[in-house]
Amino acid sequence: MGEITKKWIESEFASTHRVGFRLLKMVHETDSTVLPMNLLMICVNLAEIYAGLFLTSTLIDNLLDARFRQAALYALLLAVSALILGSIGEVLLKKVRTVQNRFWQIVYLWIAKKAISLDYETMEDPDAVKKLLSAERTCDMYGSVGIVVLNYGELLKALLNIVISVGLSLQLVLKHPTVGGITPLSGREDGIGQAAALLSVPGVSLFLFGTALTGVALLSVRTAHKYAEREKNFFQNRTGTEEKLTYLNDNIFFNYRAGKIIRIFEMQDMLLKNGEREFNKGFRFYLRRIRAKREETMENLANSGLFTVFSYLLVLLKTISGAITVGAFTQYVGALNQFGSACASLIEYNAAIRRNAAYMGEFLAFLDVEEKHSHGTIPLEKRDDGEYELAFENVSFRYPGSAQYVLKNVNCRLDMKRKMAVVGRNGAGKTTFIKLLCGLYEPTEGRITLNGVDIRKYKPDEYRDLFGVVFQDFRLFSFPVWENVAAGYGRNDGRLWKALRQAGAEEMVKNMPEGLETLLYKDTGEGVEISGGEAQKLAIARALYKDGALVVLDEPTAALDPLAEAEVYARFDEMTEGKTSIYISHRMSSCRFCDDIIVFDDGRIEERGSHETLLAAGGLYSQLWNAQAKYYA
Repeated sequence: MGEITKKWIESEFASTHRVGFRLLKMVHETDSTVLPMNLLMICVNLAEIYAGLFLTSTLIDNLLDARFRQAALYALLLAVSALILGSIGEVLLKKVRTVQNRFWQIVYLWIAKKAISLDYETMEDPDAVKKLLSAERTCDMYGSVGIVVLNYGELLKALLNIVISVGLSLQLVLKHPTVGGITPLSGREDGIGQAAALLSVPGVSLFLFGTALTGVALLSVRTAHKYAEREKNFFQNRTGTEEKLTYLNDNIFFNYRAGKIIRIFEMQDMLLKNGEREFNKGFRFYLRRIRAKREETMENLANSGLFTVFSYLLVLLKTISGAITVGAFTQYVGALNQFGSACASLIEYNAAIRRNAAYMGEFLAFLDVEEKHSHGTIPLEKRDDGEYELAFENVSFRYPGSAQYVLKNVNCRLDMKRKMAVVGRNGAGKTTFIKLLCGLYEPTEGRITLNGVDIRKYKPDEYRDLFGVVFQDFRLFSFPVWENVAAGYGRNDGRLWKALRQAGAEEMVKNMPEGLETLLYKDTGEGVEISGGEAQKLAIARALYKDGALVVLDEPTAALDPLAEAEVYARFDEMTEGKTSIYISHRMSSCRFCDDIIVFDDGRIEERGSHETLLAAGGLYSQLWNAQAKYYA
């Protein structure tokens, strides 16, 4: 038993409360009133309990001794204390519940703050994404920091309750029989008399009480250790079930954008069968956990029940022996009741904290994710003329966890204030080239320089300010139009309308119900749905509004119809006036607008030059151009 206890304290117990105390520290640093408010509520609750026990005991003794005036006074004190302490307790409870609900949302803000502060390469790492999704899911399904604060409050209350009730009980076991007792047992030689005589010896009572208390504690530790192992197994095996249920809910059943595909391809029955199968798996899974929790509760009740029965017997014999009065009997019975319920609460809430620690451990694991690379500290030189020198020097790159290089020994210098195109077959490395250029990833080998300095040495936010980018997987959000276009920069309506006009989206926005204030999509309210082409125009406007020295457009006209595409090209010079522009496109016709064309193939720069030069060379560019041009002949 001793070895089990030691092992449990050194492993589950220590790791559990290490997580718990860290969460409490985070709560305190966020709101320094939370923990003192909980502590005050606990003190008020215990004061109400034990003031009631003490006043009730004294009231009974005064009534039995016919001291009615004193009895009336204690009755009044009992009523007043119950009213005052009960009212204060209710007010504190409401405040505590409000704070706990607020922390439910604060946890998601903590997760969001961590997620958006990580560099892009770290955040795109599958391990980091898994930790993020797990943190969100576990907080959503099992409660968050507010629950941890509540459980620790109840745990502390149980501990204090045990200390106070044990203190009162020790007074009991050390009491000697007195002549003023109810029924002194002098002269009785039956079993009760002998037992009372034996228990009248304080050392004997103390030994028996201490032995019973120690036995209950050891049994409780054994039970906790056994069910901690079960809980650990449950936690480790739960992930697959939860991931599938979460995916079905978030991405299919409650995602209105999936509705078209579901109906066109008659997927209703198939999806419902999938949902029912996963729900049944989850139901059986959680049913096993509920049964295990019920078994743990019953074992703990049995452990504390043995001590309660023994303690009641001890109190009864002490009362019969005349060691305590009837009023004191009620006081000690109340104390023993509190001890029994406090033991049950101690076990229950320690188990709850153990579960919280397991779940919230994943939340903390995400907060502990470290960025893959250190950030530079050199400020970027601000140039109004946009004249910067950017160069790739022997740059090779492979994605985390992959052995295959996407870019291989790339060397090139980018000429400022020119219109450049980056073309090549699918998977040639074009988009990766842009991600590296924008500082979203760092080269695996080689370096990228700005004005001769490795870009990793610059402050990352200042370096990224150079770029206005439209990626092919761009995203708009369910915010007003102006917030989607202005993004993280201040609102300037003149600049907004200019960017919208350059991107060919001015008339579209003017025709929306509330113009720039119009909400996009229906995720957060009654917004407007826009087509892929319309969304792409707004994404282009966002890149132009930023007014960076370099404008990067990755497949900028992929979702546009031919007329809209021609409109964008007609505004090409206006859009990129005074800037360096880089286009990535599979539509070779866009290359005719560019001064410099870089052709990628298999991660390398295969060719570079003007449209006419590359056509005349008869290489890969010429093949790609002619492959499309023949359909327009």
